[in-house]
Amino acid sequence: MKLVFEHIDFTVVGHLKTVLEAEGIKAEVRNEGASGATGELPFAQVYPELWVLNNSDEARAKQIVKDYRNQEANAPVGPDWTCPVCKEHVEGVFTECWNCGAANPTVAIN
Repeated sequence: MKLVFEHIDFTVVGHLKTVLEAEGIKAEVRNEGASGATGELPFAQVYPELWVLNNSDEARAKQIVKDYRNQEANAPVGPDWTCPVCKEHVEGVFTECWNCGAANPTVAIN
């Protein structure tokens, strides 16, 4: 087994596990519930970690994670908008209103 990624946010690690599995790479998340030990252990030792089960998948998995993170960082972000239903302010990264779930009227849905 080889460690390929770690992050403070479990949802990021869990999502990347799904991405790797979609590419046919078996992976597991470790330290999933270790955040409760923060303060007892150094914070970096309780970060959720993404491990690949087969050592031969390490390089490919790291490249997939790197490519995905780069793609995510370069994703277009629209302007902030006001929900037409409840009039709440919504940041441009969202396509639905956080308050009522209404769709952003300026985003085309395919």
